[in-house]
Amino acid sequence: MDGQGASLLLLLAVTAVTAVAFSPPSPLGPLVYFDPRPTQKSTASGRVRRGRGCRRFPPALYPADAGGAECLYAGVPMNKEGIPPASAANRTVIILSRTDRFLVAEKPPSVVCHHSGWTGSRSRAKRGEEPEIPMLQRVRDGLGGKRRVNVVHRLDRGASGALLFAYADEDDEAQDLEDRIARGEIGEDQREEWGRGRSATALLAEALSSPESTKTYMALVRGEGILSGEDLRDRGWFAVDRPIKDEKGRLNNATTLFRFVAGQSEDSGTGAPRASIVLARPLTGRWHQVRRHLNGLSHPILGDSTHGASKTNREWKERRGMPGERTCLHLARLKIPPVQDVAPEGIDVSCPIGVDMVRLMEDQMPNVLREAEPILAAEGIILRAHPNDSGREVLQYSAPTIQPVDGERRRTVAKIDQEPIKLLSQGQHYVVASKPPTVVCHHSAWTGRRSEVRRLYEPTPMLQRVRNACGRRVNLVHRLDRGASGCLVFAFTDRNDDDSQLDGRATAALMGSMGSDAATKTYVAICRGDGRFNGENMTKKGWFTVDEHVKDENGKVIGDSLTDLRFLASDLCVPATGADGVEDIDPAGRHACIVLARPKTGRWHQIRQHLANSLGHPILGDSTHGLSRTNRIWRDRGMMKERVCLHLAHVELPPSEYSPQGISSICPIPNDMMDLIKSQMPNLLENTISLLLEEGCIIEGSD
Repeated sequence: MDGQGASLLLLLAVTAVTAVAFSPPSPLGPLVYFDPRPTQKSTASGRVRRGRGCRRFPPALYPADAGGAECLYAGVPMNKEGIPPASAANRTVIILSRTDRFLVAEKPPSVVCHHSGWTGSRSRAKRGEEPEIPMLQRVRDGLGGKRRVNVVHRLDRGASGALLFAYADEDDEAQDLEDRIARGEIGEDQREEWGRGRSATALLAEALSSPESTKTYMALVRGEGILSGEDLRDRGWFAVDRPIKDEKGRLNNATTLFRFVAGQSEDSGTGAPRASIVLARPLTGRWHQVRRHLNGLSHPILGDSTHGASKTNREWKERRGMPGERTCLHLARLKIPPVQDVAPEGIDVSCPIGVDMVRLMEDQMPNVLREAEPILAAEGIILRAHPNDSGREVLQYSAPTIQPVDGERRRTVAKIDQEPIKLLSQGQHYVVASKPPTVVCHHSAWTGRRSEVRRLYEPTPMLQRVRNACGRRVNLVHRLDRGASGCLVFAFTDRNDDDSQLDGRATAALMGSMGSDAATKTYVAICRGDGRFNGENMTKKGWFTVDEHVKDENGKVIGDSLTDLRFLASDLCVPATGADGVEDIDPAGRHACIVLARPKTGRWHQIRQHLANSLGHPILGDSTHGLSRTNRIWRDRGMMKERVCLHLAHVELPPSEYSPQGISSICPIPNDMMDLIKSQMPNLLENTISLLLEEGCIIEGSD
């Protein structure tokens, strides 16, 4: 080793010893945890190596209220028993201005305005995850929960600034008045006699969209303020009028006023980045309008993961201290003209720039900040909040307690994972496996990301199980619902025994075979009901076809949906008491029947929808199309939790290029379904066993 290398090693060793010697000891012990998310490690060659394993947290990053926790799972602190500590009991929301009809709050970054499908819901806390508490709930809780509020406008999750709310207490009364006027019961000239009229939310939203209103944003952008050789700072306020697309791809007119306040070029000597301070005033309210117009000027906002520069964002996050979920866009001033009965004097509120943005400017662009301060002050923009500002209120809001990790569920998952996978049949290009209930076919957004605690409650998906059992890469040819069980066909995608590359050709060929008219999939279902529909005994009909429309995942009606059904027999159970303490004495609720189903088309939940919606015989355990009270009673009778009593018992596929002999595989009806029938309706099994064998369905453990 040369002298330079030895010196480098000595320096690293001294640095490590110094860090250990002077780091304050953690009262919580070693902060090591196992995180299933991929980690990144730089090798000597500069390449990035991915892996999983332990990560160590410095004490400064560990929560002070961890309550003896020693480890984290996916970022959630947990103690030795695997229980996360409770969230902070008291949190604050800042109110900038408040009247009896509206209020303006300060929205911090990384907080949503309201819950939506994108953000999830408070149920995150029930899964052991840090709950997402939106501004709407923070303000409502800060007011003591006594008054309802509505968001008048929105800010992006990563942005910050002034957020206008209107009290919604009188919205119902105002809407009733509008409905009576629309029906002609009250004349327009009698509006004032019957009440205040339109709601504060509607009036403020209309005023906010008027030309007299102004929303002044401050943004930190990449670039020194020069475009095509022109210094944009010399232009003062100028307009950008460029149509942009909305979330659905439709073009809309959009106009934004910009003012480039100050900027700096990149300096390799001092390490100063290329960045500018920009003011923006949107004249129209389009989706991501300010962000997209600045990107069109080749000055994307720092932290904008949708329209910005990913390389620049990574640099600012990793080297310059920008928070991970921060978009450097701040609504600094909100001006609205007078609104009758709501804001007679108008609204003019300034929201101080976020502490994180001020710190970024002070650390990375101090000269730019000094140059911009007088201009920002002239525009009514406040950089730093005054500690003695009497107009600011600090309200307390509460956060839901994070629920402890369910140890019983974790043990159940571990037990399922320890059970060996059953391979029913295997060919050169395919394999058929037996899928147990409560196991997903593959991970998706529904099961959560690796970093989410709910993934702890998910057994290993079938795709990974079959891959591990066969030692080869596989693709799913079809899918089964999480609560269902039965035959699951996979296609190999790696090199076969002939050392020829399969890629996705075998998968495509088998999927085509599965979708052909000659393919047969025979399901066995246990349904609620006595086998009668509209006075007709369906157990006497043999096989018949249901041709009724169904809906897809998005609620769209699909007309071409065919399922062949055969009701084998039905029986009556003894009365049982449900989880709600009420005895089920309804004969219809105590009846159950065994049904065979062969779908001719492949629609979402097709069998479940046809049985529940078309014939009034929902499958037991079906939480989407079935009856919740019936499902609770049958779980008390012994039905497995999260089980849908639907089993794919027999699969027959015609020959294809990658299955010359075709595929015929039988999966025995599992013990949990048979035990349910034996314990509750023993006569039902005796009446159907011969019919099941006749249709190629066998019982687990039988010869």
